[in-house]
Amino acid sequence: MSLAFKAKPVKLPERIEREVGRGSVKYIELFGSLAAGSLGAGISANIIDYKVPDGHCAELFALGVQPDYSPGPPEASNLKDVEIGFDDKLTGIKFLCNHLGKNSLPYGDASSIQPIRLLDYPMRPGNLTIKYNEGQRIQIVATGKGKLVSAAYCRAKVLLYEEKDVNMIYRASISNFASLPGGVMQSLPEMIFADYVEDYTTGGKAQWEDAYAREVKDFEEIKITHIGVVPDPNVSNLKIYDHRLKWEAPEYEPYFTITAGRNALPFGDDAEYQPTQRLPSVIADHVFTRTTLKIQVRDTAASGKVSIQLLGTYRKVR
Repeated sequence: MSLAFKAKPVKLPERIEREVGRGSVKYIELFGSLAAGSLGAGISANIIDYKVPDGHCAELFALGVQPDYSPGPPEASNLKDVEIGFDDKLTGIKFLCNHLGKNSLPYGDASSIQPIRLLDYPMRPGNLTIKYNEGQRIQIVATGKGKLVSAAYCRAKVLLYEEKDVNMIYRASISNFASLPGGVMQSLPEMIFADYVEDYTTGGKAQWEDAYAREVKDFEEIKITHIGVVPDPNVSNLKIYDHRLKWEAPEYEPYFTITAGRNALPFGDDAEYQPTQRLPSVIADHVFTRTTLKIQVRDTAASGKVSIQLLGTYRKVR
């Protein structure tokens, strides 16, 4: 379930295909957990904390979470989100991860209908996988909305490169790999965009409301490629709005229908049969800059509650 930042994966030159993969590029699968009763409202902790070994750099390309859960009654899940981090710092790449229909990072085990979330294709120059230098810490940071009612689990797919292989594929070294697109040490970041709004409650007036609003500076560019919605019977429609350009998508009624049972923007939770859908290119290619990026919703004249996961790309141009 790739975020599909590129229209087509870049194929490696045949010389690289022949030379790489003879034991020096290592695949590892990281695993971490948090115990029941840990976290708490607004409390964060590393669910994965892994140091990139000497002589290697690392590429994180897929991530899955199994949130805490109690069947009740009533059902309960208190994991709120996870954020990609490094060296006790955060990247701002945040995914809503709650078991009650709001897990945007399916774990991908036998009980999960959706596969693990592919962030981008690895071993492809120009991709937006998360990149780490030798000695840096790969950290996945979990935040609670209350104490966990059971254990929560996380797994991450990672490639480790030795010097000769990262140079052959990316023309980089193990000490500056994180300066490439997607990396955690870029001076002008070009990276995955992931943000969300949880449980936005509408006003019950059948009017457009800003469920999500983010100011985008003139030195920033954001593209929204995917939107996933946890619907509500009383919330009928959604549109994307560029405040400066007065541009909206879709451009005419009925916009995106997001009523429960007729939701055109599936969230992509691990219990759903549809993944988060890529938006049409006329929307996904729109660049938000020097504006306020808004996700607006409209209810049926009765108050409702929606959660929305946004995925795309972020770029700082100066």
